[in-house]
Amino acid sequence: MKKIYIILTYTGTITSKLVRLFTKYEYSHVSISLDKNIDYMYSFGRKGVHNIFNAGFIKETKNSKFFKVFNKTKCIILEILVDNKKYKKLIKVLKKYEDNKDIYRYDTIGLFLRIFKLTHKRKNYFVCTEFVGSVLKEAEIYDFNKKIIKPYHFLNIPNNKIIYKGKLLEY
Repeated sequence: MKKIYIILTYTGTITSKLVRLFTKYEYSHVSISLDKNIDYMYSFGRKGVHNIFNAGFIKETKNSKFFKVFNKTKCIILEILVDNKKYKKLIKVLKKYEDNKDIYRYDTIGLFLRIFKLTHKRKNYFVCTEFVGSVLKEAEIYDFNKKIIKPYHFLNIPNNKIIYKGKLLEY
């Protein structure tokens, strides 16, 4: 058995504040990591610190410039046990996204449609929750079976264990 990690965060950016305002949920962003130290987190979001329109597939680190600027980022880290076959499949799925990162875009339109409980699927466009949900489904780890996946849905994955709650930079 192997362990994977789902990281729910609230950064305090304008976008995260808007998401929180409409959803009333404490966390607004989701990432996935293969290691307990969360040295690398995979998600969809902004590629730089300040430009919200330059966004897509990202491989984040907790020591990046982004988290140094937004150093009060709060998080919950979930640990999930998966069998070796699914873990290897997850690695392949993440590699596929990383190797083809230039064809993927952040779904800004989809983000705002979700506020009104609407969806409009566009090929190669994702928001963070949809991306992590898709990765889990492709790796046959978990299928949310929902049109709109929200950050709090990740807390409902069976056999997850909260291993940390607090400031990301203090983990």
